[in-house]
Amino acid sequence: MAILLSRATHRSRFGSPLWRRSAYAFAALPAGLASLTGARVQPALAHRLLNMPSARSGRVRTILHALLSLPLGVLSLLAAAYGWAIVVLNLLYPARWLIGMGGSLEDSWGGPTLAGAWAVHAAGGLVMLLLMPALMRGITTFQARLMLRVLGRADGTMGR
Repeated sequence: MAILLSRATHRSRFGSPLWRRSAYAFAALPAGLASLTGARVQPALAHRLLNMPSARSGRVRTILHALLSLPLGVLSLLAAAYGWAIVVLNLLYPARWLIGMGGSLEDSWGGPTLAGAWAVHAAGGLVMLLLMPALMRGITTFQARLMLRVLGRADGTMGR
């Protein structure tokens, strides 16, 4: 029973919803910029990636939402890019030298050996990996609520 619960928790935390929310966090700013023209790019993206209900159509509301969501789009792009970069670069610490980010092991946290530096950086990467689901959920939930408030639903009801 404990194994099944553990697998279900793992899937809900690190499964498809996390990657869909992360994809939305990366794409929200470009979609918002495209929606400034009145095209319904951002609501369509939210419907597809976040399983949001269809939003009401309307050029003025779409542009208003795009304007209001631009700061959130910048925040979500920065949070997703920085957060996932921390995870990847710290878990794959020895690969930094392959992409020109190396340095002296004596100056790195956990140095002067590669094993010590990798252990310390991998611990930081694991902590960030555990925080990313909550960060992505929080940012995309806030974006979805803003979208429901401004655009409403296709059935005419407004979001809360």
